[in-house]
Amino acid sequence: MSNKSIQLITPNSITANVNNSEIVGSKFDRIVSMFLLVIISPLLVCNVLFAKIKNKPILKTVQTKDCLNRMVQHYKFTSGLFKNSLILYAVFRQQLALCGMPIGLTLSQDQKNKLRNYNFILPGLFNAVRLHRSTGLTSQDSVTLLQEQFSYSISRYISLLARCIISRFIYSSKTKSLATPAKFSLFGLEINNVSMQQAVSWVVENRESNLKCKIGCFANVNSVNLAAKHKQLVTNINSADRCFADGSGLRLAAKKIGINIKENVNGTDMLPHLCKAAVHEGLSIYLLGGSEDVALKTANNLRNQFPGLRIAGAHHGYFPQHKTSHITEAINKSNADILLLAMGSPVQEEWLNKQASLLKCRTALAVGGLFDFYSGKIPRAPMWMRELGLEWIWRLMQEPRTKFNRYVIGNPLFLFRTFVLNQANRGL
Repeated sequence: MSNKSIQLITPNSITANVNNSEIVGSKFDRIVSMFLLVIISPLLVCNVLFAKIKNKPILKTVQTKDCLNRMVQHYKFTSGLFKNSLILYAVFRQQLALCGMPIGLTLSQDQKNKLRNYNFILPGLFNAVRLHRSTGLTSQDSVTLLQEQFSYSISRYISLLARCIISRFIYSSKTKSLATPAKFSLFGLEINNVSMQQAVSWVVENRESNLKCKIGCFANVNSVNLAAKHKQLVTNINSADRCFADGSGLRLAAKKIGINIKENVNGTDMLPHLCKAAVHEGLSIYLLGGSEDVALKTANNLRNQFPGLRIAGAHHGYFPQHKTSHITEAINKSNADILLLAMGSPVQEEWLNKQASLLKCRTALAVGGLFDFYSGKIPRAPMWMRELGLEWIWRLMQEPRTKFNRYVIGNPLFLFRTFVLNQANRGL
């Protein structure tokens, strides 16, 4: 095979102080690719024979571009199994990396400019952006993710590769074969299939003067399990103006019925984006839920983290039912634009469904245990767990007694409903 099989990076194109031998992971890539090529060599021989028997060319050229618009060219077999296996040869030749610059990712010109100093990085089969997108994470932008990836040590490089492979095994699917509707039904719950940016824009946009407060909620594995017991929860969620898909469990279930969920739109990841948008738009937020201490700490922490953020008020969620009208009146008197209600399901969805016509704020969101994270009561799961959709394990470790039924019993029950009872494409 010619050295021109991949025509993009040569020593002359590498920055002055960096050469191929210094690129993190290059030696590791060569060793791994060579090992794998040896292991699958019988398969490679069979693919050659299959092509000969069919009187077809052995190889064909595949061309694409990386995110810096550099041409990527490699070979694949025309016949046999694992036709793309020959891409390992390009990795061995250091024309591709196992983890490197994304291939097929579209970036804006400004984003490309920010990555120009990394033009010594080879295009890679895996990358941090692809990893995050596989589970719908939106906590960091693409450029930041890649800049962090390119500064990894060899141990973190190997860790990234392992996470990418595991994620691909669990969540991979040919997205082109999946539909991406704006709205779909999952277990009888009506889900709005939007990006995080679209969700935040909907929250902060003004309502028409003759309409009631907009209600938004989040559906996750626990919502599905609770909805099987509390039929009113299905009614309350479907009565909301928006319901966003939260978590890798719903992503797996949606994939099962041929639907691609754009992004994991959960309240914890949404809040920083929402606070920034609120500061920009001059909007205020009211916090209702949790204990008195948790609500106040959340308010103080958000003010410190987002200078200029207006907190209209904060009140605990442990008030008797006959005080509901007083709470609603207090929210309205505060002139809050956005209400965050953290009472847990199914209580919070029912409360909002009943109070929607009385609330004067433009949007109210049911956010579950959000305040626990932002008050500092419970730390957020490490990023590697979130990347693999395993944040529930972290929550279970933090609160084993209170979360046991939700996760240890609830998760297998959800998988049973999804893959055995096939309830994802019909009601519970």
